[in-house]
Amino acid sequence: MSPTLPTLCGSMAASPHRLAVEIHNAAYRELGLDYTFVYFGITDPAAGVGAIRTLGIRGMNVSMPFKTAVIPFLDRLDPAARKIGAVNTIDNREGVLTGYNTDYIGALKALEEQTDLAGSRVALLGAGGAARAVGYGLAEKSARVTVYNRSVQPARLLADEFNLDFGGVLDEFPGGAEFDILINCTSIGFQSPGDCPLAESMLETSLPPDTIVMDVVFLPPQTRLLRLAASAGRRIVPGARMLLHQACGQVELYTGCQAPRGVMEEVLEREILKMI
Repeated sequence: MSPTLPTLCGSMAASPHRLAVEIHNAAYRELGLDYTFVYFGITDPAAGVGAIRTLGIRGMNVSMPFKTAVIPFLDRLDPAARKIGAVNTIDNREGVLTGYNTDYIGALKALEEQTDLAGSRVALLGAGGAARAVGYGLAEKSARVTVYNRSVQPARLLADEFNLDFGGVLDEFPGGAEFDILINCTSIGFQSPGDCPLAESMLETSLPPDTIVMDVVFLPPQTRLLRLAASAGRRIVPGARMLLHQACGQVELYTGCQAPRGVMEEVLEREILKMI
């Protein structure tokens, strides 16, 4: 009997790397499914989406800078992805392409490993795509979110759109602020171990001792923000936790099976260490 052809999934990015490949293929092996996950470096989002249709690709991860650019070429949008305005997952069901956003799900699940979000007071740093996803998710969980950003207008727009509070610019982050959670959704610290969105003194004096500090940046595994927060006695949530949970959401969309989180976590930790 001839072997069956594998079901193809993948990731499209301007500069793809093997992280998603290793995580997804480990999950499919653990589930015993004949799925193969590959990455595609693209420059044209319309052609990339067209290739999903032409090749019958079952599901496609979408990385920056294409999370918004792919939207006009899809057939449907999940309501959350429509509200956030970004897609990180394309699900192909019998030729109908639906865009989802599992980034916000990943962030919420990573935080819920530490605390209940309803009614929590959250300082959200940033107003870009990651902040939109996280801010949307926190609003859905009835958290009380205050937005701080390097520039005022994007932060005000984000706050107005999702009914959040506008706090001001990052340099004006208040001393004695009463927040339960602080989340960095800026790119400050990405592959830059010495950079931090807040001054060290702010982490030591501006946040209550039981504040949870999360960074959506996953490289390095422990950013300067997280190192400073941990040394000041705060609980921390690394960006890899968000990355893990959003990948689990993708696997479940593509396969209809519960994601093997333990296996995926092990592979994620191994691959991130290789990238340091």
